[in-house]
Amino acid sequence: MENVVKILGCGLQASGFILYRCSNRDCTHTKRVCFSCNSRSCPTCGKRAIDQWTEKTIHMFPNCSYQHITFTMPDVLWHVFKDNRDCLNDLIRIATQTLIKTAKKKGITIGVFAAIHTYGRELNWNTHVHVSVTMGGLDKDNNWKDIEFKKDNIMKMWRYGIINLMRQLIDDGYNNITKSIVSKQYDKQWIVNFDKPTKDYKHTIAYIGRYTKKPPIAMSKIKRFDGKTVTFKFLNHRTKKYKTTTVTMEEFFEKFLQHIPEKHFRMTRYYGLFATAVRGKLLPIVYKIFNQKLKSTVVTTYQQMSLISFGYDPFRCILCGNQLKASMFVVGKTISQLIDCHVELASRKRMPR
Repeated sequence: MENVVKILGCGLQASGFILYRCSNRDCTHTKRVCFSCNSRSCPTCGKRAIDQWTEKTIHMFPNCSYQHITFTMPDVLWHVFKDNRDCLNDLIRIATQTLIKTAKKKGITIGVFAAIHTYGRELNWNTHVHVSVTMGGLDKDNNWKDIEFKKDNIMKMWRYGIINLMRQLIDDGYNNITKSIVSKQYDKQWIVNFDKPTKDYKHTIAYIGRYTKKPPIAMSKIKRFDGKTVTFKFLNHRTKKYKTTTVTMEEFFEKFLQHIPEKHFRMTRYYGLFATAVRGKLLPIVYKIFNQKLKSTVVTTYQQMSLISFGYDPFRCILCGNQLKASMFVVGKTISQLIDCHVELASRKRMPR
């Protein structure tokens, strides 16, 4: 509810704004810049969130080789995590522990960055985990030691972990899947996709960021809405071509809303060298090994984004060309107040004071 209302109020005066006046005293031009909602599900706010998160994350990663691994499972198991959303935490834990335990047996601490995805290209529920892992780590003497992960071993550990979790859920009373169906998955070769190791980790970070910081569907993918049905396009994995599908408005909302995560749920996690508790101690050692100098994180402002994306300075006066300066800050309505006015927000009618 909060996310939907935030999206409805994004960029409207009801959410608050800053009033700008021209710095030229002889010019009367004013401009209101409304606040964005910063919802992770908002199509408008997604681009800025991706850029800022990527910039911040990239500067933390050491200049070593990385491997991007995607952990998937048979589609007959997807609905279990939709019914038990709290188990998404277990899903990402099981995926990362396959790598951390493998490295620990060799006496090294690796760096692991992981993100969980719940949707496919058609907005269907499809739980899988993306992981970027360092191809080496620190041993007990703080020396760098390379490592190579065996795909078949990792797959078996992943499969065992998920199936064991399923059995625990059934034992606890979950009855939307049977143990016989779960046991049959042992006979299948689960898909755990290993990309080739690369030092171009920036591409992987940007790729994962696009899926964790943006909404399930971009505005550009929605081709038509007639008040009753929604037509959107998606990239078909098999044919590598775009297809269009039309669903009812109710079906579209159901598809979209199911992917809004629970409040305070973290879509991305850091482990090993990247864990918050130890990164301040271990990462400087790694930076020294690779002769890496840290760059300061650059915060992209609203003005900079407009210049980069559109070649337009939003704070340049359209009348005289001088710069606009902030003159007044107006606080918007609270979330509870916006929820009370959700009908007015959705229909773009005047809201009560």
